[in-house]
Amino acid sequence: MKRFLLVGMVLVIAAVVLSAGCTGSGNAPAQSPASGTAAPSQTAPGFSLTPTPVDSVPSYLKMVCDAEKDPLNAKITVISRGGDGLYMCKGLDVTAYLSTGEILTNSMQPDVGKELKLDGTQGTDRIVVVAHYDNGDSYKIFDDVLEYRKRTTNQ
Repeated sequence: MKRFLLVGMVLVIAAVVLSAGCTGSGNAPAQSPASGTAAPSQTAPGFSLTPTPVDSVPSYLKMVCDAEKDPLNAKITVISRGGDGLYMCKGLDVTAYLSTGEILTNSMQPDVGKELKLDGTQGTDRIVVVAHYDNGDSYKIFDDVLEYRKRTTNQ
C-alpha cells in the first residue's frame, strides 16, 4: 500500500513539473556549469547495476559475506560469514544500487551471522560490500546482482 502511495506521489510530482513549463520571456542568459547548478539526473553519479570484480584480499584478511533477496517482499539481507580476517576487520560498508536509481549505504559489524536488512526493489539490485581493517586497508569483498523472482502458478 505504501509503495502504491509513493508511486502515485512521484507521478503527481512528475506531472506538475512537466506541465509547469517556462514562464520567462526567453531573454534570460543561460547558466554556465560553473554557477553551481547541476542538471537533474535520473540516477546518482557512479550508479551502475553491473558488478565489477572484487579485490584480491590477503588470506589473513579474508572475509566472506552473502546477500539474498526475499522473493515475497524484495527485502535484501546481507549476512557476514566471518573469515580469517574477522578480528582485524573494523566494519563492513554495504552499498545497494537499486533498480529505481537510488543508492543506499549502511554499515554493519563483521561478526559471524550478523545481518543487515535493506529495502530492495522488484527489479534488479546490486549489492557491494567493502571491508575496513585495523591496519587502514579496505577491500571490496562482495559485488553481486540480486534479481527479484516473481512467483509463478503451476497451471
